[in-house]
Amino acid sequence: MMTIIFGVMLLIIFTGAYLSVRDIIFPVKFIAVFVSIECILIIAFLLFLLIKNIIVPIDKISIAMKEMAQGDLYKQIPISGENEIASMVKDFNLLSRKLVSINELIEKINSGESFEHTFEYVFDSFKQFIPYNRMGMAVLDEERAIIRAEIARSDGVTIHLASGYSLPLSKTSLKKVIESGQPRIINDLEDYYRRNPGSESTKLILQEGIKSSLTLPLKVNETVIGVLFFSSIHKNAYEHYHVTFLKHIANHLALSFEKGILVGNLVAGSITAIVKLAESRDADTGRHIERVRNYSVAIARQLASNPKYKPVITERYIREIYNFSPIHDIGKVGIADSILLKPERLTEEEFEIMKTHTLIGAQVLEELRQSLKDSWKSFFLTGVEIALFHHEKYNGKGYPYGLKGDAIPLSARIVTVADVFDALTSKRPYKPAFSLRQSFAIIKQQRGESFDPDVVDAFFDCKDEILRIYRELLDDYVDELDERGFAL
Repeated sequence: MMTIIFGVMLLIIFTGAYLSVRDIIFPVKFIAVFVSIECILIIAFLLFLLIKNIIVPIDKISIAMKEMAQGDLYKQIPISGENEIASMVKDFNLLSRKLVSINELIEKINSGESFEHTFEYVFDSFKQFIPYNRMGMAVLDEERAIIRAEIARSDGVTIHLASGYSLPLSKTSLKKVIESGQPRIINDLEDYYRRNPGSESTKLILQEGIKSSLTLPLKVNETVIGVLFFSSIHKNAYEHYHVTFLKHIANHLALSFEKGILVGNLVAGSITAIVKLAESRDADTGRHIERVRNYSVAIARQLASNPKYKPVITERYIREIYNFSPIHDIGKVGIADSILLKPERLTEEEFEIMKTHTLIGAQVLEELRQSLKDSWKSFFLTGVEIALFHHEKYNGKGYPYGLKGDAIPLSARIVTVADVFDALTSKRPYKPAFSLRQSFAIIKQQRGESFDPDVVDAFFDCKDEILRIYRELLDDYVDELDERGFAL
């Protein structure tokens, strides 16, 4: 259509030009007509370019923005040429992809995806917008004034600064990020390390090949709960405009993390309440589950300082120990009172029945686990392990399966020591409470027999904390202590 119009216009102009100059000599007429045609062609071509490269793309952008405003975020406009308008179209398409990715992130959080799955999604999905090869998160423990690595992902590089690594907040430059609530960019980590040679965390991150990093505070209701790291193997990878976009990601991850903790605490708290109700059948159990929880957490934290366990015992792992150690005996709800509350030693037949509480408890928790969506199934796995295996012995002479050594899950090996120690220091229908001195001696004696040697070592390394918990959560019948806090 455009070609026909241009042809008609040229014909009219040519005819008019010929008639208007009919009295001029032929060469002059020819030149005038030729110049007129050339000018018209140039103007027509410029109009064509204007329509094609500016008016049409702007119209497409306008329509796409209207559709985006109505909720259709999945808009992409074809790009042609290399000019200002094409650059504008590229920016629009990039904005659209960013909005889609953030919207999908919000949907994942709202749908109940676990924090770990949400973190994986961010690592895999946002590289098209931000230059990074490594992503990590550290959580603030205000009570203990430490910052602890929670989770990390990288592009196939061995992670040296792994989950579980922790430092006193006062000994790290992250204190400024947390106190100010402002992001930080370090575009030359090698230079930073030369100026701060005592920074062990920087040394570890350099060993991974990282050259620059961007750190953002994780905030929930304006309270900083940790920090988020994006790191690149290239120097000078980050600009301040990266911060603006990443703030949105950091805020959503903080909400996902807090939501995961709240949901976990709610579920585990509900189960713990059921266990407390069941244990109220036995007046002698007192504050048993509270002490076992606190002993287990203390042992786990101490064990995390052992390089062998540092990659395993993350903050999430410790939260799971906190949540599920109290329900190690949940299976006892299926044991008859005549056996559970019998004041004398059980017969062999009764003891076989009592041993089934491990299987009953594991079955209850496994059924709960299977009822959860896939991303949350791992949540109850630690609970199942603890309920099923907390009566296994390191030498293979425990029950229900006679597992030996490291074949027993670590969570169960930790809770076993906490549970036995509390059983020793507590009154039971079939025995009086042992003194702390006796109880410590029995735990030490069973190192490598009933108990994992590493767990026992961690137990004694945090002995002061164990004693603090013991004194704080004493049962009412323990009212006499010697000068060192030992039950007499």
